[in-house]
Amino acid sequence: MKHNIHLSVSEQDLDKLKDFANSVASEELKALINLLINKENSEDYIRYHVYLALSDISGFDTDAFNDKSDLKFDLGLGLYHKRALKNYFQKIVDDLKPGKAVLVSECEALKKVGDCLTLVKSKV
Repeated sequence: MKHNIHLSVSEQDLDKLKDFANSVASEELKALINLLINKENSEDYIRYHVYLALSDISGFDTDAFNDKSDLKFDLGLGLYHKRALKNYFQKIVDDLKPGKAVLVSECEALKKVGDCLTLVKSKV
């Protein structure tokens, strides 16, 4: 069973979390913490967060869809949902390279999960 944990931490706590990540026995957990904190691999960071955004909007688990999944037919996302993706995608872009804007019209035009990845990658 997977559990979602959302944290808001200070810079000091973030340093402690980094130390904790290095002491964790689980390689999967260590890799995830390093991905989220250090953002070393922007492509993996984007993929992880785009999938989380789509999961949050659609209600489907991230394992239930892939890059070729259709937003409308596979995930049930209508125009309203695609517009809502703008805020999710803007946060990802701002985390990696602030200053570029994700437009609502760009989100409205999205058809597949892969299109979402391409859009966010084009902004960083």
